[in-house]
Parts: sequence; structure tokens; C-alpha cells
Amino acid sequence: MGTRFFQYVRDPKVGTWRKLAGLLAVLYFVSPVDAVPDFIPVFGWLDDLGVLSAAALFMVREVQRYRPSAPDASPDAFSEDVPGDGVPRDEAGRPRVPTLRRHS
Repeated sequence: MGTRFFQYVRDPKVGTWRKLAGLLAVLYFVSPVDAVPDFIPVFGWLDDLGVLSAAALFMVREVQRYRPSAPDASPDAFSEDVPGDGVPRDEAGRPRVPTLRRHS
């Protein structure tokens, strides 16, 4: 996933706001201006945790959905024919999940 992440960040076809989502969440975390001030015990930290969690989930799903395009491919960086269900797939698009059949 690390290599795909760096390809995702470097791809000019991916929107800038998509790339900056994680950075903006970290800036919100370290910023003294919050929706709920940090000096309020527990609740002040929960909004920061929520923003970081939402941004992390967004970035993981975006990078999993991202398919680097070949030079002669369509300009869309995200493949519409591959479902974004989070299941690992091989190059042919088949799911790589273990089967439940017993080996005899």
C-alpha cells in the first residue's frame, strides 16, 4: 500500500484536495482552534480523534480505490469498473480471498 500511496500523491490527475485531506486533519489536530476546545477533558480530544479517524479512513479508501493509469489509458485515475469494496484483487480483477472448501 505504501508504493500505491506515493503513486497516488504524485499523480497529477488526482485532485489536490484529495491529497491534502490527511494533512489538513493533522493541522486541525495541532491547531489551538477546535470545534470543542482541548482543555475540556475527554470531549476536547474526541473531536480531534474523530477528525483524524475520518481522514485516515478517507485516505485508506482513496488509495485502495486508486488505480495508476498507463500512459495511453483514460484520464480518470479511478477505475469505475472495479468495485471499491476493499477486497484485495489480482491483476485480472479477481478477488484474492481464501476459499472455504476443505482440502482432502
